[in-house]
Amino acid sequence: MSIYLYIDMRSKILKILKDSIKSFKDIKKIELIAIFGSILDKNNLNFKDLDIISISDKNTNRKFIFYLKKLFNENGFKVISFETITKKPKKRGKKIFIHNLNYNSLSDLLKREWKSVINTMKSDMVVLYGDKNFKNKLPSYKISKKELLSPIKSWSKKISNEEEFKNFKDYLTKITPRLLKDYNYLDLSNLKEIQRIKNNNTSLKEKLKEIGNLLS
Repeated sequence: MSIYLYIDMRSKILKILKDSIKSFKDIKKIELIAIFGSILDKNNLNFKDLDIISISDKNTNRKFIFYLKKLFNENGFKVISFETITKKPKKRGKKIFIHNLNYNSLSDLLKREWKSVINTMKSDMVVLYGDKNFKNKLPSYKISKKELLSPIKSWSKKISNEEEFKNFKDYLTKITPRLLKDYNYLDLSNLKEIQRIKNNNTSLKEKLKEIGNLLS
């Protein structure tokens, strides 16, 4: 994809999202809508996901996401939404993924989310609706190696098939450079080793066993 087509697509996606916020009839029931992740990286030509952070009740969130998908469809975009990266659907054809990160409150976000993800939110978040000072309310965590890798290890233990493993691989490929940069005070050489293992020509069971050992 040329950089010009990418910028054009990125601009269209952001415009549709902003338009949906302006026209959603129950917007006052939503406390916050923000974005972070690849949509904000102008140098990333492999845009795939629209990561949306929202604070609202579940019912209002469902209505908003349904409305947002409707606007995307009307503008020629096919969309799949999902709530957790560990259960990301398989991508079929040219579709946009909406990563729907919905929380009841700030305390709910802090309780449920990985500390590394909260750090990324605090660093990168752009608020589109609600408290513009919201990200300053997020803590900055000094994370130990065990805390950083524990969620990844837990995820690897739940993988049961090749499709789930591909999702895991894709996430590690995307997030490893960021972790190496943001947590350069930690020895994360085992993450580099995992990059080698995940592409080995061995059985899924053997790969997961080796990865589990590295994350222990």
